[in-house]
Amino acid sequence: MTNYRSLFSMAGAALACAATLASAAPALGAEKQTVRCVGGDDFCTASVGIADGADDKVVTVKLTDTDLRLVKVTALNALTERPYAIDDASTRRGGSQFRFTLDAPEENPRGARLVLQFAAGSRPQLPAGGLLRTWRTQEAIFNVGRGMKVTIQGGGAGTSNCSRDETNETFTTTGDGDRHTYGFYSVGSGSCFYEMSWSNFVITVKDPSGTVIGSGTMSYGQGSTYGDYKARCSDPWSRGWKGNINCDLTNGQITIDRIY
Repeated sequence: MTNYRSLFSMAGAALACAATLASAAPALGAEKQTVRCVGGDDFCTASVGIADGADDKVVTVKLTDTDLRLVKVTALNALTERPYAIDDASTRRGGSQFRFTLDAPEENPRGARLVLQFAAGSRPQLPAGGLLRTWRTQEAIFNVGRGMKVTIQGGGAGTSNCSRDETNETFTTTGDGDRHTYGFYSVGSGSCFYEMSWSNFVITVKDPSGTVIGSGTMSYGQGSTYGDYKARCSDPWSRGWKGNINCDLTNGQITIDRIY
């Protein structure tokens, strides 16, 4: 007699195994590159080609020691204006690897490349024409009712530091509990390596007729050099809440509430 229960169990196990292998495999089409840093215990140099561009390319640099840090990036034979951008840079495996995501425009000519220099105990220098940045995001919950027009306006003169591409958007709420992500690129190059990165965000809520219900300013960023990124809505960084809305911060979560 055929034991169907055993057959189904075996089929289920096979499917589970296949699903595990699929989830462990890297995403199809993900571009990756590993390069070696050439040098000694105190200094090494790595080279990455950027000719014909790069789109979210994950680059891993194998360092020659575990106490080295990136001190200089130079673009050779490349565009003169923003020939590249380095995002999400971090050290891995006890400091033996440096990993980052690389973007570069397709207009970079043949032979264009980045030269990355790592050293122990050295001061970093401004990348030549490029950007060393990381995308920082936070989430706000809006409990202001349905059909309200909410504007999140970040950055601006005197309202940010060592950040760029701050969120600037307007959306219409679908009801209480609307979640929206806001943030900016934190710049860690040049003097910004030693400065706080932060941005203020002005919140304005209007009803369907265009009448302002309330407004205020919340902030997101570091409170000290090399500090963690935190949201704020009721300290000297964040102020000016008026009208019929209020900002609350509980366990790191920003909530904008309508006052009825």
